[in-house]
Amino acid sequence: MRLFAGIDVGQSATKVALVDEDGVLLARASGPAGDELGLGGGSTRLREAVESTLAAALQRAGLPAAARLESLVVGISGFDRELQGRRPRIRARHLRYTHDAEIALAGAHAGAPGIVAIAGTGSVVRARARDGSEVRIGGHGYLFGDEGSAFGLARDALRAAVLAGDERRGNGLLAALERHFGCTAAECVRGFYSGTIARSELAAFAPTLLAEARRGERAARAIVRAHALALAEQIRGAARLARMRSPEVALLGGLAANATFERALRSALRGALPGARYRRPIYDAALGAALLAFAQAGAAVREFVER
Repeated sequence: MRLFAGIDVGQSATKVALVDEDGVLLARASGPAGDELGLGGGSTRLREAVESTLAAALQRAGLPAAARLESLVVGISGFDRELQGRRPRIRARHLRYTHDAEIALAGAHAGAPGIVAIAGTGSVVRARARDGSEVRIGGHGYLFGDEGSAFGLARDALRAAVLAGDERRGNGLLAALERHFGCTAAECVRGFYSGTIARSELAAFAPTLLAEARRGERAARAIVRAHALALAEQIRGAARLARMRSPEVALLGGLAANATFERALRSALRGALPGARYRRPIYDAALGAALLAFAQAGAAVREFVER
């Protein structure tokens, strides 16, 4: 039996889909985040996340940890041509690393033309044109991008709280932020810079911000709207570059699943790209990577089937 796998390495978790040569899903597994944004060449974060999560999937499928894969594609948040840290030790005949937007796009439209917008801890937009070419907008990390992401929302909430100062203490967004982190806005900033508040921990404030926006808090609503507009503009830009007037657009990621943010994004996109049509993703990013794994091995699969 030939084994194929797709791995989605994100800023919040790592997910594996293990399938056989007939497209039967043998096992899934989830593990720790594995992106290496901002980390040096000695980082083992990716290696540990990929190896442990793949081992868990093999174990759930009743296969030995040393089982050799026919083909594997690994999509990594923030990936740019080369791995930053230590390379995972994987037994695979065909192996490729790529940006997580490519596997998300492949899964969302099952390889067909369309656009995917990932709005999770980070954000990125990718489009596949009718001629098979692909374009990407965004995905440049939390310092130079991540508009329409959980981190982006939380970062701007913290910025707004710092700028508000003591005059709004105990009110609205500032109070919500201080309740969530147990520190003042200025202390939270220092905590992030010193590393006591991790990037994922800051991004975890996004649901609270969205709840404040839903209740009508003015600053929170402004932040959500600004990020929805920014992400909609990226989707419009991707459609223009791919020469797509009425593209099918799929949304992925934890933030995209939030009803408050999804409504804001849909509203923004109606103005930015009126011809866009929403669709539910056909497969998730891990199965999108598995689909690409079949292709790189010269194999074909009609559809994935749950065992």
